[in-house]
Amino acid sequence: MNDLRVRVAVSFLLLLIVCTTHVSAQQYAAVFLGSGHHTTVLGVNDSGMSVGRIGLAYSNTAALRWSPTGVVTNLGTLGGTFAEARAINNLGQIVGDSLLAGNSTFHAFRWTPGSGMQDLGTLDGGDSFAYAINKHGVVVGESRSDRIDHAIRWTRRGGMQDLGVLGGFFSRATGINSAGHIVGSATLPDQSLHAFFWTAQHGMTQLDLGPTTLSEAAAINDSDQVAGYYVSPQDGMPHAFLWDPTTGFHDLGGLREFGCFSFAYGINNSGDVVGISYILIADQRRGHSVIWKHGGPIQQLGPLVVPKTRLRRGAMGINASGQIAANGAGAWLLTPQ
Repeated sequence: MNDLRVRVAVSFLLLLIVCTTHVSAQQYAAVFLGSGHHTTVLGVNDSGMSVGRIGLAYSNTAALRWSPTGVVTNLGTLGGTFAEARAINNLGQIVGDSLLAGNSTFHAFRWTPGSGMQDLGTLDGGDSFAYAINKHGVVVGESRSDRIDHAIRWTRRGGMQDLGVLGGFFSRATGINSAGHIVGSATLPDQSLHAFFWTAQHGMTQLDLGPTTLSEAAAINDSDQVAGYYVSPQDGMPHAFLWDPTTGFHDLGGLREFGCFSFAYGINNSGDVVGISYILIADQRRGHSVIWKHGGPIQQLGPLVVPKTRLRRGAMGINASGQIAANGAGAWLLTPQ
């Protein structure tokens, strides 16, 4: 009888733990930023200001900034009919790219509240794109011409700098932290694409992600933790990863063990990673915005929003307080409750 009572007590305790865990799962309130697949949010800063674009074609796409309550500002263009804003820092400085007048050339831009949109130029003519900006206003991206397609770093004092390659012909910088450490992807001499880590002291080095045929780094936080994706040698599918300078490489997995792949797009200083996980059903893929809290188990974001929201197009960024920029049938700013 005593054994039975012990077993019942243990079972009740386990059930209580499970129920408590479920009840205490993080929930989010959502601010609606715009409807339809033609509205996309791409970045968010620590004040809850977010940036992105609206438009379906190069002929009519605008770069946008949203306040934390969803009030929208059109940032203009560099003369053409397309612009998109990709990232915003805590000073409200915004970077992205825009078509120039004539709609034949893209240039990276830096936008500030006082000066508006500034053309950052290129390394060697052709096109340029800006993907990230840190708190000091240092911009990273890519400059592309007939001769080179290289990752770049831009500063107000030094202008645009070529970050080089890993022995191949291509590189692109997609993330930068407060210390100026940069991540992105570059081709090796065999032209395979791999994630890189760049510092002023050591230059560009390949990120050690084990035996993979392809990888790309998307974002870096102030602890030098890196988020991105790699092709897993186990199933040949893209998997989101978290790389830590102390503990190394971690495969973040997806919503299912099989028939699933994932990409990480953003990381905050707490090590929370956001992105998208695709589930394959009958030769069709269905995307779900996801979060890996502190690089832990994956969680689908849609069911955590009150009321529940389908967020099929991915979570693109997360700030210090855990606010998330995510996309579904429209764009949303998710705030932890």
